[in-house]
Amino acid sequence: MIERMQITLLDGRNNSIGKVECDIDGIISQAEQMGGDIFARCVSLLEERIGYHLTGAAKQAATGYVRRLMALGDSYQPLTLHTDGKVKKFEANEIRGTDMIIDSASVSFEEVVEFPSQKYQERYERLVGLDVLKKQVQKEATVLLAPESLARWSKQHHGRELSVLRAFKDRYPFMIFEGDVGTGKTEFAETFGAAISSSINKRVSLARMSMKSRGNGVVGEMSKLISKAFADAKSIAEKTRAPVILLLDEADSLAQSREESQMHHEDRAGVNALIQGIDHIREVSYPVLVVFCTNRSQAIDPAIKRRAAVIHTFKRPNIEQRLHIFQHYFSELKLDVSELRELAELSGETKEREYGFTYSDLITRVLPQAVFEAFPDSEITFETIKGVVLQLKPTPPFKG
Repeated sequence: MIERMQITLLDGRNNSIGKVECDIDGIISQAEQMGGDIFARCVSLLEERIGYHLTGAAKQAATGYVRRLMALGDSYQPLTLHTDGKVKKFEANEIRGTDMIIDSASVSFEEVVEFPSQKYQERYERLVGLDVLKKQVQKEATVLLAPESLARWSKQHHGRELSVLRAFKDRYPFMIFEGDVGTGKTEFAETFGAAISSSINKRVSLARMSMKSRGNGVVGEMSKLISKAFADAKSIAEKTRAPVILLLDEADSLAQSREESQMHHEDRAGVNALIQGIDHIREVSYPVLVVFCTNRSQAIDPAIKRRAAVIHTFKRPNIEQRLHIFQHYFSELKLDVSELRELAELSGETKEREYGFTYSDLITRVLPQAVFEAFPDSEITFETIKGVVLQLKPTPPFKG
């Protein structure tokens, strides 16, 4: 989760305007890319994020905060800033930040991430072997979050808007990512907004729904939580005037089929709230794309699955994808093609097991363990990596 700078906004009479959660690292990175006086740029970008002009003293305080953070690496201390009460205006085509002013009532999300983000772009790029899926999802999400792009394409290549484009108007802005544990669906869902933001040249927010209320046993509040999540996602889109991705991880626990005989009536109400939220999300002024991640797509209510514009199944990497992972991460070792191929084969299905390593197994277990086997006294060799692959066991398929 991104560490965020907490800002309390006050007017000229010291009355509270609200609070802002701000990705200050993102502001600094953007200011560096823009060039010029980096500190002046940071202050200007900060004003864009909060939506207000800062007073002269507040600008000095913000500049000092950024200087200390860059020079000393200080922790993200809360900051209080005064505004002159004037709302910051933006050009229609200007790329803006998506930090939002929040009131004392907590929103429904574990986190709200803003794109573009270098950190999330790098995470997205580390998902190697998924190039085909990345290309397909980028097309689909672009059409759902920037529907005007279809009209531009049609006019550019056909001279007018084709009749077939009308088929897209009734589609729900809703995707389901299904697949076994460790296949990369959640990491993909959390990071693909970085690529979409660049593709459509707009800011995009990712709002990830918190599952804590279910873990605390507050089942009776589930339908209220779901309705509030959709309302908050719409609010973020309207406040930022930019698209939002609403991510619901472990969606099967929320959207389980109402046909289950033992289903609690409050859970049924929660599923109904989900259906209503998905139905109403098509009517917002600024696009909201709903993404479900699930290990158990068969458990999701059929009425919800029918609404999905697309359903993508994430599978364990095949031999070519495993080969690509080893090539990518051990490129400096100059391993022979035959050695890389052997590693890819050993990490797949064998006579002893019918399943291979997941993406998560390879990235978070095999690769680091190969480093630790050599560190600090020797170099990584083919035999080092092979030994790790033979030693570790892949995560068994999820059965639920």
